Amino acid sequence: MGGDTTATPGPLTIAITALGHVPRGTMIRRFGAKTGDHVFVSGTIGDAGAGLALLQGGVGVSQGDTDFLIGRYRQPSPRLDLGVALRGVAQASLDVSDGLLADLGHIAEVSGVRIRVEAAAVPRSDALRRLDPDGVVRAVTAGDDYEIAFTAPSVTAVEAVVGQVPITRIGRVEAGQGVVLVDGEGREIPVARTGFTHF
Repeated sequence: MGGDTTATPGPLTIAITALGHVPRGTMIRRFGAKTGDHVFVSGTIGDAGAGLALLQGGVGVSQGDTDFLIGRYRQPSPRLDLGVALRGVAQASLDVSDGLLADLGHIAEVSGVRIRVEAAAVPRSDALRRLDPDGVVRAVTAGDDYEIAFTAPSVTAVEAVVGQVPITRIGRVEAGQGVVLVDGEGREIPVARTGFTHF
């Protein structure tokens, strides 16, 4: 319970919690990531964070890009069909709400593994690249994207379930702890804050 307690001088806001079920034994949890798995994410990362920054007074590149990024913040597209398609394919999964690195960190922690994310592979929209060409760290720590980050042992199996939502391989699960972002040479990129923290 909780997580959506906010105040606004704007219009009435109503939060709704939807509950559902899945066939027995098919739920994809956080704790299933295994060493050797590939790491994937749907859609693009960082758009919502950029949209929020624009709403808070940032300067956009064009009206079209500004509208796109703000739209991604205000009206995220839940990847429901993809979530269903990943049953039996993904080992562990989580929606990207707190930031890509923070949410992958949750998977790494409960799975007892280390997740290595390749900065150059993180999918960013053209609008975000025009606004913030070098902002991959901001993109992976911003949050509110509501894309699906997941691990799976087989690239072929993931490719077989790709529908209208693009899926990008962004890294690997390794022995160890935590989550790291690396450059093209495999060097760790310092990240002061991996995403939103609730406490």
